[in-house]
Amino acid sequence: MAFDGTAAGTPPAVNEAVDLTAGLPGRTGAVGGIESLVLDGRRLFFGFDHSSDQVLSPLIDDEGAMARFAAQHMRQRTGAHDEPYWAQLVRSSVDSSDLVWRDEQRTFTTGALETGNAGAAHGHLMYLLDAATVWEAHTPDDMGARSTVANWSLLFAPYTRGTGGTANR
Repeated sequence: MAFDGTAAGTPPAVNEAVDLTAGLPGRTGAVGGIESLVLDGRRLFFGFDHSSDQVLSPLIDDEGAMARFAAQHMRQRTGAHDEPYWAQLVRSSVDSSDLVWRDEQRTFTTGALETGNAGAAHGHLMYLLDAATVWEAHTPDDMGARSTVANWSLLFAPYTRGTGGTANR
């Protein structure tokens, strides 16, 4: 099951379920690994391309669904792999991360994000915001609008609400 955004306190903008059969536009077939974070005590998994610092999947709260998504839409340097291969990487992401050294750097609470106080996770949050951001330029001279891919606003919306609408602190 995808994290469907129906939990209490979830921003209205993310109340729709994420379609895991579709990859993220422009990121399907990319080489990456599996990372995870904890939001309000709930483990969320995601695909991540470490070489380009890009998020490759929605936030997914089910190990099996993450493995299926990765098998369908992600690659490793050795090519495509099956669900059991990815399932092992999903399980490994619970105990280790190639993005942060300490677990508290990838553990968030909505309350702390709403106050703009992510503590030890602040730097990682800013990094993830950049990695999950898509810029949409409308003209060559336009900087465009910034939006997050898939359901990543689950993580960022409380933070931006608590800081007067901007995550650029």
